[in-house]
Parts: sequence; structure tokens; C-alpha cells
Amino acid sequence: MKHADLQAAEALEAVSRAVTEWTVDRMFTEDASMEARYGAEGRRLWRNEMQARLAHLAEAIASGEPRLFTSNAAWSKAAFLARDMGEDDLTRSLRCMASVIKDSVPSDIAARAGSIIDASMHELAGGTLGDESVLDHLGEDGTLARLFLLQLLQRDCHAAERIVQDLLEGNMPLAKIYERVIAPAMNEIGRMWQLQEATIADEHYCTASTLAIMARLRGQLQAKPANGLLAITCSSGGDLHELGIRMVSDLFELEGWRVECLGANMPADEVAAAAGSQPHRGPANLVAISAGTPLAMRSVARLVQALRATPHGQRVAVMVGGLPFHLADGLWRTVGADGFAPSASSAPTLALQLVKARAGSVHA
Repeated sequence: MKHADLQAAEALEAVSRAVTEWTVDRMFTEDASMEARYGAEGRRLWRNEMQARLAHLAEAIASGEPRLFTSNAAWSKAAFLARDMGEDDLTRSLRCMASVIKDSVPSDIAARAGSIIDASMHELAGGTLGDESVLDHLGEDGTLARLFLLQLLQRDCHAAERIVQDLLEGNMPLAKIYERVIAPAMNEIGRMWQLQEATIADEHYCTASTLAIMARLRGQLQAKPANGLLAITCSSGGDLHELGIRMVSDLFELEGWRVECLGANMPADEVAAAAGSQPHRGPANLVAISAGTPLAMRSVARLVQALRATPHGQRVAVMVGGLPFHLADGLWRTVGADGFAPSASSAPTLALQLVKARAGSVHA
């Protein structure tokens, strides 16, 4: 990430609490009906909303990628409509935020923020929504994903497991089960929460049950002979999403990698240290980082930077994956990675290429 972009994001964050308060005040002043429409908790709810929006804006500025903000605004529009909240209120919130930022931060930073916010309002005016279901584009696999999710929503974990167990016994590769059934089902439960069709309890139960099912599926398969390579896998600090990196870890193991999956929310320094030589083994060949949210971009970049600062860091290949890297081409370069795996199934093959390339560059 560029130093100037990081400084701009930090400058915005330094005044984020004030910007939040002033934005909400301006919104409620412009439209006196908001007090009655949102009730006693209205201002608090809108403060939470604007704090989240500013966090996405800061991440977009730091990364130099407006899509990290505009995609979140589109997602919010769908959530607003599902909750019978006025779309006009969302647009007003963006306009008031831009105005307050213009009055609160240096002109160059305000200009960056304003252009990103303007792009979001333009997309929203064009009818952009963030509520499309991936299941609609998967054909028969989409039906399987829906059945899998339905069983989980009915709290029948065993019935859900039987669906994917039958697929495994029918010789469907684990990678395909993960990508075409389980991952889309988990994406759908998130979409359902967004549209108020599922609760947080639903989402947590489905995720926890799916992780348990994945562990049992993986345990039935024989891995290829060991290839002598070690991968450290994780999500970066602040990112609580774990399912994606667990999928990648399983597929690495099946391809003969030794894998140390550190799970979600890993501090940068801890990952950097873990990638080095340990009493029980030598240094890692690869660090694979999954990002489940655009808010993790600076955290990913800090992890890569911490790794590169260690004595062994130049010899370790870094691969990233996850939703944010699909939103913006080249974002993986921005965070300092060696490559981006667009899918879990592509990760092991790409990892071998990155390890070979990194080794060649060190010895050159």
C-alpha cells in the first residue's frame, strides 16, 4: 500500500467519531421526520451505521480501491430495503458524510473521499443492489446447496451431512463439494441475514455445523504422498471469518502439503514468527491468507509486511484469497502478496508456482 494512501486513511479515521456525530446531526436536521420514523434509538442506530461506513471508506482510501466502498454501499441498499428503511435515507447519509468530510479534513483527503462517495451514489441511483444469490447461477449444484442449507436451517445437521456425504461417495471431488455446494450455501445464509430472512443465530449455527461436517469429510480422504512443503494458513487480525481458510487448508493437505492452520483473527507478528524455523521443523514455504471482508485489507498488508521484515521472510511465498480480491483487480499486489487464488481448488497449484518463483528470486 502506498504511504500517502495509508496516511489519508489514518487522517480520516482520526476524525471519524466527530464525522459520525456531525453527519447524523446533519441528516436529522435536514429531515425532521427521521426522529419520528426511527424513534428513540434512531440516532444511535445511525451512528453505528455511519461508523461502519467510514471504516469501509478508510479501507478503500488506504487500498486505492473505490470498489471496497461502493460494493458495501450496494450491500447496504439491499439491507435497507429489506428492513423497510428509506433508500433516500441511505443516499442522504452518503451526501451528508461527504459534506462533513469536506469541512473536517484537508482538501486532498476530502477530494479522495468525495470521489469515492460520489461513485457510490451514482451506482445506487442506477439501481445497483448487493442482494443477488449465487445459487441462481449454479444449476443442479445450486439445488444441492439449497438443500444443504435448508437442512441446517431446520437444525438437522445430520441430514445436511448426508447430502454432501452422498456426493463424496459418488466420487465428487472434495474441492467441488466445497466450492459448488458448501461455500455457496454459506454465502446464501449471509445474504439471507442481510435481507432479514435469517437470524444471527441461524448464521452461527450453520457455520459451526458446516465446519464440523467439513472436518469429517476431510478425515475420510487419503492425502497424496508428502511433497515436503509447509503452508501456514490463516485469516489476518480482526478478520473473524474462518470457513474459507479451513477449506483451503484441507485441499492443501490432500495435495501432500504439511499444513498448520492458525485459524481466524491472527496477529501479524505471531504469523510472521510461526512462519520461521521452529524446534520441531524448518521454516514455512508458503503463507496463505484469507480475507472475508474488505475491512481486512490493511490487516493483510501489515501481516505481509511483518513477514517480510523477518530473517526468513524473503524466502516465504505469500498467497491471498477471499471476496475483497474479487472486487478489485490487482488488490493482491497492493497488499504485497505474490499471488491471488480466485478459488480454493486453484490454491494448491498456484501455491507451488509461487513457492518455486519465490525460491528462484531469492537465489538469483
